[in-house]
Amino acid sequence: MREYPQIELSEWTKVGEGFNGQAFVSDAHPGVMLKLVTSDMGSAQKVEQEFYAAKTAFDMGLPTPEMYEIVRNGKDHGYLCQIIEGKKSFARLCADAPDRIPEYAAMMAEYGKVLHNTPIVPNDYVVPMKTLLHDALIASSIVTDEQRERLSALVDAMPETQNCLHGDFQPGNIILAGGQHYWIDLGWLSQGWYMMDLAHLYKMTVEDSMIPQVQDLTHMTQQQMVDFWNAFAKAYTGTDDVEALNNELRPYAALDIVRTCFLHPMNNAQLIAFLKNRIIQDLS
Repeated sequence: MREYPQIELSEWTKVGEGFNGQAFVSDAHPGVMLKLVTSDMGSAQKVEQEFYAAKTAFDMGLPTPEMYEIVRNGKDHGYLCQIIEGKKSFARLCADAPDRIPEYAAMMAEYGKVLHNTPIVPNDYVVPMKTLLHDALIASSIVTDEQRERLSALVDAMPETQNCLHGDFQPGNIILAGGQHYWIDLGWLSQGWYMMDLAHLYKMTVEDSMIPQVQDLTHMTQQQMVDFWNAFAKAYTGTDDVEALNNELRPYAALDIVRTCFLHPMNNAQLIAFLKNRIIQDLS
């Protein structure tokens, strides 16, 4: 593992804080944002994954901030990237103007379809989704053998596709600024079938929408998240039968839980029990 340059936080002003870290700006570095990832997520390996996956997206022409350099502050690592002035996430836009949720959901559907029809070449940091899912299922301790067999068959049956998946496809990870949209937080960028991105969004905005931490993350109420999903699903698929789509997505939502636990291991017994129960429900 290479050593990355040390940054002096005294030169930077904190402008935001999220689940995985903090954002800083500096008059000495105009147009640049420092994202410092903290705790166990701040290891060099995990920051490299986020940095180089996002760099892959930028280099292939996807609308995303440019990535500049990996840095560290003690044991915590982070990176310097392009700052997008005047940005607001779709989640924040929806929270600020709930009456426009159908409009923003339809916009995310439009941009999502473009993303999901963009070919991507796998590399060390962008893994095919089917490969990732099989690895996650082999390693998983939250599924039974019967569930593992059923989910493995589901993965095998997925169509082969060379197209982009965001990996953390949700309204907090697409921003608007100056009439331009940008995808952010691309550490889980992948190659595969669009239904896995849709399952991730469905799980967050419907199945997990009653969880206070999810409401805090999206700035939206449970009903607002459900409304967002319903509008998104109709715009993305052209269907009026959203419940039929939900039923189709539930097994993929179970796969998404297994993938998430693989990429972001958890040791909270209460949360693990909740996720096991959710998998049972999704596969029922």
